[in-house]
Amino acid sequence: MHSLNRRSVLRSISAATLAVPTSAILTDRAMAVSAASSVSIDQLIFAQRQQEETWAFFRSFYSDKDNVDVPKFLSHFVKSGLDQYQDATLGLVIAGYDVIAANFTGFLNAVASALGKGQFSKVFRVVGDMRFGAVVEYVDLKSTFYATNGITVQTVFDLDNGLIARDTDYWDSRELGMSDIVGPAATTGVAVPLGAVHAGGVPRTAASPVPPGPMQLAIGPTGRPSASSEMVSFVKMFHEALRQGRPEEVAEFFTEDALYVNPLIHQGAVGYGNFDQSIQIRGRQLIARLLQAASQLLPDCKDSKLTHIVGGPAGGGFEWKAGGIYNYTGLDRTGLVGCTALDLFGNRIQRMSVKFDTFQMSAKQYDNIRSALLQAGVVDQRQT
Repeated sequence: MHSLNRRSVLRSISAATLAVPTSAILTDRAMAVSAASSVSIDQLIFAQRQQEETWAFFRSFYSDKDNVDVPKFLSHFVKSGLDQYQDATLGLVIAGYDVIAANFTGFLNAVASALGKGQFSKVFRVVGDMRFGAVVEYVDLKSTFYATNGITVQTVFDLDNGLIARDTDYWDSRELGMSDIVGPAATTGVAVPLGAVHAGGVPRTAASPVPPGPMQLAIGPTGRPSASSEMVSFVKMFHEALRQGRPEEVAEFFTEDALYVNPLIHQGAVGYGNFDQSIQIRGRQLIARLLQAASQLLPDCKDSKLTHIVGGPAGGGFEWKAGGIYNYTGLDRTGLVGCTALDLFGNRIQRMSVKFDTFQMSAKQYDNIRSALLQAGVVDQRQT
């Protein structure tokens, strides 16, 4: 990704350039098209290589987790006293490699004993850069932690010399069945039962793992950069448009066929499908319609705060804290927190996935957004 400004971010990439796969042998004509576009083929190929390297690392990481191979799984961490593992839905914070290793060893062994190999975590999306950081999406299957459903987790990783220095999980408790959300939680056959997420139907309280101050915007816990300068510039401009609630400008950041994922798209009851089932739409026109209908109401948009950025040329993502009408929501009641994954193609977003715990919103806030989207005809396209 080249040096960015607002004009270059919003400049259209030619359709001919988009049609050229980065792995293809380039013709003279394609080379000419490339020279006229805002991003060169060489830059796209470089970004793709970074993405493939990141995919390989996390494919190994989650394979070792799924196969409950404790030593191999733990070999992916920096092994520093500054390492951090966090769960932004439960408010869980574990600091230091030794403590992290002890905790993971315990529940990996519990999963191995109860379920065996291959019944734990299935990774399905990785975007980022091994030089900086990444956002990964995976599913912890049913019966690992909860009896009613698996959970689709979106995790922000800070990397240090190719190893994990910080990983923070974000997930939506409404993906579970009601008993696991409000209780009493069923535990029969569950490897590591975590109990009801929001016991009695009252949103959980805890210290937020992503407070609006101590975390540096693009530096990980061990002091290494978590995002390239180009990624930081891109995210700052994109988030500023979100924060100011400018739907037309936000829509221009997307490719024509972009995929958009958000748990608020789901129109049914709790317990929706894993792997982002029933919470996604495709196409810039439909994304623009969603933003027109709800940008003043979405927690990651109007008055939200940017807290952390990870990634490089192919993408990555950012963490945010809701403000405005959400000032008194979330674990610490100062604004709920979430993360956004961004797959980039040149200077455009080809996939965006938002993840946060929607149960931390008030019932009115949740219903108002879903009603606005339904009225605008913005529903998951797998259901139509």
